[in-house]
Amino acid sequence: MHDGIQLVLKVIDPALRRDATFLQRFMREYKLIAAIENEHVAHIFDQGFASDQPYIAMEYLSGGTIAARIHEGMSSLAALRLTSQIAKALDAIHAHGIVHRHLKPQNIMFRQNGRPVIVDFGLAKDLGSDANLTRLGQVMATPRYMSPEQCRGNPADARSDLYSLGVIFYEMLTGLRLWGDAGPADLVYMHINEAIPRLPERLAGYQPIIDRLLAKNPEDRFQSARELFATIAI
Repeated sequence: MHDGIQLVLKVIDPALRRDATFLQRFMREYKLIAAIENEHVAHIFDQGFASDQPYIAMEYLSGGTIAARIHEGMSSLAALRLTSQIAKALDAIHAHGIVHRHLKPQNIMFRQNGRPVIVDFGLAKDLGSDANLTRLGQVMATPRYMSPEQCRGNPADARSDLYSLGVIFYEMLTGLRLWGDAGPADLVYMHINEAIPRLPERLAGYQPIIDRLLAKNPEDRFQSARELFATIAI
């Protein structure tokens, strides 16, 4: 507890503690989140070392994840509303020059009041920094939610996060994972080459949003999270 607030301590797996790049990424996460201060981003309270174990003290989020809600099933209206709320969170993050780069259903959690919150900035990129903590040629994010440019190993910007949100929106609408049970290598190929899937007839009204979010070329997507939630207007 921290002044009566329930906390979670995020720590590094002991097997990774001696990995200098991983440690740098972990320590930098605190600075990135602390700089944002937005209702849709997890609150962070402290960072330090207990003996030789680095930790981040962050708020306890009791409402579960979007992954769990997708599994339970949700209405298309609920999916649209959540997409709008996540877009507002991304707008705040991007306004600070930060790209999350690892958006997935497990990284969007809920407070007890139902407000969605973005967590896990371990792979986030500060566009104002020259630091690059991604090893050359190494895929760090989760292939299922990676943008085509990430799959090619090219730099990611705010529109990459919007692509990842598009994959999540597709899952929320349909209850199905984009391209089913394809493995990581096939997913990378599909993000780059495969046509955008068609929604079932009952969800066809959402196809224009899916088409723009999942456009292969970033220039064909929504150009900002603000443009996305202004278009949804819910």
